[in-house]
Parts: sequence; C-alpha cells; structure tokens
Amino acid sequence: MAKKRGVPVHGRKSARFHRARKKRYLVVAGGAVTEKQYFKRLASIYDVVIEYQQKNESPEHLADFARKLKEEDERDISTDCYEKIWVVVDVDDFHGHSQAAKICKDNGIELIISNPCFEVWLLDHVSVCPPSFTLTSTVESAAAKAGIVGGNRNKYVNVELIDSEHLDAAIRNAERHNTAGNRQGRNTLAPHHEQEYAPWTDMPKVIEVLQQASDNSK
Repeated sequence: MAKKRGVPVHGRKSARFHRARKKRYLVVAGGAVTEKQYFKRLASIYDVVIEYQQKNESPEHLADFARKLKEEDERDISTDCYEKIWVVVDVDDFHGHSQAAKICKDNGIELIISNPCFEVWLLDHVSVCPPSFTLTSTVESAAAKAGIVGGNRNKYVNVELIDSEHLDAAIRNAERHNTAGNRQGRNTLAPHHEQEYAPWTDMPKVIEVLQQASDNSK
C-alpha cells in the first residue's frame, strides 16, 4: 500500500512541531543604547527572547505604543504571545507617569520606572545607590566611576558585571533605597514631585519574572 501523502518521515515534522520555544518578552523604552544592551544581556542569561522597541517619546506615548504592539502581537497566530510586556522609562524631565501607568494597567502591561534614571539600577549591581542621588547627572557619574558603564558618553554597559551574582546583589541593593517612603511616592506618581521618591527602580520585578521563567524551564 502506498504511503499517505503528508505523513511525516521518521517523525521529523512532529518533533519540530513539539519543540519547545523560548519564551517571548517585549520591552518598550526610550533608551537607544544602554537599556537595549542591558536587555540583550538579560535575554542571553535567562535564555529567552526579549524584543526591544525604542522610541524617543514620553512615558505615556511609550505606553500607548506598547498597547498597539500588544494588539498586533495578539492578532498574530503564527507565534506564541508575549509572556510579559514592560514599558521601561526614566523620570528625567517627564511628568506624565500617572497617565502611562493607567494605560499600562488597563492593557495588562507593566510600567517599570527608574528614578531619576536607569543607571540607578545599573549602579545597584556594584553598590547601593545612595539616598542622596536624586539627580540624573549624579547617578550617571557614579555609574561611570564604578565601571558599570563606559565607552562613548558612558552609554555602554560593562556586561561582564551583569551575571547572576551581580543581579542578586542588585536586587538586595535596590531594596535599600526602595524604602517605604519612596514606595508611597512611586505609587502616587504625583506630577512634579518625582524627586520625592528618588532613588528608585522597579527593575527587580523584571529580574524576578525572568528568573522564575528560567527556573520553571529546567
């Protein structure tokens, strides 16, 4: 009897269909260099796919952009949906974080704020970001001095300091300045009161999600 057409030979098609896919995550951020390089490193550490979309926009516009990307992704049936979507923002001169938070909450997206800048979290990899570091220039200078960033305009991450040991240290160090008082300001997100909850970073939430996904895949 002739073989039926479409029956896979030696189960190759079946094996390909059941092969485990890497979990997919989406990061939408304003940083063109530092954050992009950092999340690329995290994707390698945790063996996941982290797609990075960058726009030089305000937090609320980044949140709306992430919402549109999520809708597009959910319509695409050719691949698994994102496990998580993060909108990663600094404070700098922006004051619309509460609007960004609402957009994210309404659409199942998580807003990740570092105050005053992402380098707060980077500095935490090697030392606690001091409570007095509420200005971007101060934090960026300290991160460069600590060797966690370097290169042109100190925008490039020293990836040798991004590993499991330093990530654990960063989470512990972030807890030191993510105080209860700062948390109240972070949760309120009152415009023009951003310095009242600096330094702060939500990045431990991201690491905890990726770590859990890595542990579950073993």
